[in-house]
Amino acid sequence: MSSRKLLLFVLVFTLAMAAFGQNGQPPLITASQSADDTCQSTYTSGSGVTFFRFCVTANGNITELQSPVGFEHIRVGSPSEGYGVCDNATKVRYYDYVGDSGNWNDAVITQPGGPNTFPLKVTRTASDGSFTLTQAFSQKTNERIAKIAMTLKNNGSSSKTFSLVRFANVNANNGGNVGILNNFDSGADAAWGYNSVLFGVRLSTVPTTLEHAGFVDMSNDGPDPCFPGSSSPPQQPFYGDGGVIMAYVLAVPAGQSATVNVEYKRF
Repeated sequence: MSSRKLLLFVLVFTLAMAAFGQNGQPPLITASQSADDTCQSTYTSGSGVTFFRFCVTANGNITELQSPVGFEHIRVGSPSEGYGVCDNATKVRYYDYVGDSGNWNDAVITQPGGPNTFPLKVTRTASDGSFTLTQAFSQKTNERIAKIAMTLKNNGSSSKTFSLVRFANVNANNGGNVGILNNFDSGADAAWGYNSVLFGVRLSTVPTTLEHAGFVDMSNDGPDPCFPGSSSPPQQPFYGDGGVIMAYVLAVPAGQSATVNVEYKRF
């Protein structure tokens, strides 16, 4: 994505947020009482310095990412990771950052080999039936990467534009030696967090022609999917307690789907 397109992408979100602000502030994203960070499947590879482990919940949240052995980057305190969707016409929000927005049907898991095996797909449909989000998980063991293909299908009778986000509250290296303060930065294709102990986590997109951008987030609970940059710090790099976001704009014709691919990599 060119710097010009990134600027346009951010500007569109900023202008939309300003217009919405005339009628009220975007809602605060908070975890629901049904929040569950239990691992449905756990994947482990390597040992020592090459050790890499991540786990996926029944709703498709990654609530553990440990690499190397003993260095956890997400499951510190109450983990927060997941996905959000916004219907850009109605501004209806759907999200699950380990605690969902209450407007999803139950998740459907497709895993022929049973827990802790691939392929793994987690499918969720909005309770109003407007779209279906399917997440397919995999890994690159030699590169310490967890991969997620997110496919959004428009179940409606007309074309719609959606915003789709992926978010993780990063607390690198077990929170490090300074509580849970980390260094954060972002660009067109990624956002990342690390601290001075040793390691960090980068959330990035696989190359795509779809409009997208990475954001740093100052929230621990996850972004408003309609305005994913609204809780970004005023300046970057940012030092504090925060998270990382990849955001996309998807124009999806009726009955069709759009797919984006994101990766978590320990660096």
